[in-house]
Amino acid sequence: MSSTKTAPAHPFPLLETVWASVSLAFVSGLLDAWTFGQLGTFATVQSGNLISLGYFAADGNLGRALLAASSVLVFALGAFVCSILILVLARHGKSYSAPILLGEIAVVLVLAVLSVSRVIEPIWIAWAISFLAGVQGNAFHRETGMLYGNIAVTSVIQMAASLLGRAVGRCIADDGESHLRPAGAYLSVLVAFAAGGGLGFSLNLIWEGLSLALAGVVLTGLWIAAVHTRWNVDPAQNAPTP
Repeated sequence: MSSTKTAPAHPFPLLETVWASVSLAFVSGLLDAWTFGQLGTFATVQSGNLISLGYFAADGNLGRALLAASSVLVFALGAFVCSILILVLARHGKSYSAPILLGEIAVVLVLAVLSVSRVIEPIWIAWAISFLAGVQGNAFHRETGMLYGNIAVTSVIQMAASLLGRAVGRCIADDGESHLRPAGAYLSVLVAFAAGGGLGFSLNLIWEGLSLALAGVVLTGLWIAAVHTRWNVDPAQNAPTP
């Protein structure tokens, strides 16, 4: 008698697991390492760009203000395009994670080559990176059902501290939920983001564009996992927020 093996049940999609979230945050740090090192703008942390926009506008530095504003707009365009792509794929019953990851890989590796060859101005590469960050942030923003930011860290810091506070204050009021595990996940995301920025800066001192090349390698690992995973891959876009 033959038996059919079934894939083990997993409570959360692949792109909501801790290791995937940490990997994406690491990639974001690598992207920011290039744009901040080259132009002083952020590819992912748009709150920093908005502060820069206001600061340089007040200082009368119109060029720097417009540079920051352009990064915000291009990032928003990436998020917008990603939303449309997800809807199109969903309408046809197709998963979106693997195609988006593959697109990220192709773009970021091309940008790495363009960076070292210097055939175009850095601003064009920075805009492309910000667009890519908007796509990534829109597609992947949950860790085991809870919102987090692999492209921004303020809310991650807030959530990590809040969860740690609720864990410490369990003796005051216990809601019966686990707080240390998600707090540890958020802290891991923060460490990965900072590690990507630091390592990316060091790598770009060796070879300009090496941080982008490493981002492509990490994304390739995620893409391979997404293609071969036997359970759900896509994050739950409509899952309830905590």
